[in-house]
Amino acid sequence: ITCPSFGIHLDCPFLPSGWKPDGMYVIQPIHKEECQFYILASPRPKEEGLSISMVANNETVTKFPWLAPPEDIKEGDYGKGGWEDEYSALPKGAQTESSTLAENLEKLFREEVPAFYELLESQKEVVFGSARINRRVSWLKLIPGEKNEENAYTTRDGRVTLIGDAAHAMTPSMGEGCNTAMESGVKLVQCVVEVMKEKGEVEECS
Repeated sequence: ITCPSFGIHLDCPFLPSGWKPDGMYVIQPIHKEECQFYILASPRPKEEGLSISMVANNETVTKFPWLAPPEDIKEGDYGKGGWEDEYSALPKGAQTESSTLAENLEKLFREEVPAFYELLESQKEVVFGSARINRRVSWLKLIPGEKNEENAYTTRDGRVTLIGDAAHAMTPSMGEGCNTAMESGVKLVQCVVEVMKEKGEVEECS
C-alpha cells in the first residue's frame, strides 16, 4: 500500500485583492464528498504572490484519472531522478490527446471552486501553466496491522514513522496538528514500552 495522498502545486504571481498577507486560506470544492480534495492558498512573503497547493488522494484520482501521478520515477527523467526529486517526472495526463494538465485543472477549478477561480482568472495562463503534480512519498509504505484492520504509518524497517498532521489530514487551524502530534506521541511511547516489556529489555517501564 503506497501513501494515499499527493499534491498539485501552482504559483500565482499576485495576492488577490482583500486577502491578508499573513493568513492561509482553505478552499473546498462544491462537491467535496465526490471530489475528495481541498486547496491551501498561502500568501508568499513580501507580497510576492500566492502559493497554491491542491491536496488530493486516491478517491480524487478515481474521479479525475488525469491527476494520477506516476507510480515511480525513472532515473534521469526529471531533475535528480531520485527520491529527492520534488515533482513527478511525467504526470499522467499532463499531456493528453485533447487537453493539457493546465486546461484540465482550469476546468476543474472553474466548476468546483468558481469563486476562487474568478480571483485567478486574470492570469489563468500563468497560474495553471505552472501546475506540477508532486510525487507520492516513495520511502513510505503503509503496512497492514496484525489483523489487517488498519495501516501503520511507518517504513518497512520500522525506523521511521509519521505522527500528527504528517499522518492525519486536517486544516491548519485551532492547533489540530499540534494536538494530534501530542496524541500520536503518547501512543507511540506506549507502543514502544509494550514492545520493550515483551522483550524483557527493561525491568520497569513507566
